[in-house]
Amino acid sequence: MKKIDYTKLAALFASLFLILIPVMFVYAQSGGGSTGGSSATIQNPLGTNSVQGLLLKIMDLVVKVGSIIVVFFIIYSGYKFVTARGNDGEVSKAKDIFWATIIGGAILLGAKVIAEVVVNTVKTTVGA
Repeated sequence: MKKIDYTKLAALFASLFLILIPVMFVYAQSGGGSTGGSSATIQNPLGTNSVQGLLLKIMDLVVKVGSIIVVFFIIYSGYKFVTARGNDGEVSKAKDIFWATIIGGAILLGAKVIAEVVVNTVKTTVGA
């Protein structure tokens, strides 16, 4: 059994985290710059005021990051196919990576569709 190099794996995930997750800054707006008695307002950084909207925003983020990872692993499986050079064991590993990636992508898109259906059903049922 091949030993897993956890330092390389940790470095890969850390670099993906730093590249794919954008850093967002939220600034409070002042009430026109007057000095006395003005109230400051803070904009909602999420852009939604409901739980359903929040769940859809989170699902959108998961789908965006997940689709980038799916593309990365499809490219990686292609690389494994090329470097296998006809070795049956390596070709089998490359096929396993490819099909796992395709199934994972399908699950990701299916979860997005299910989340949309559930949120729309709740909205129409509750009338919100």
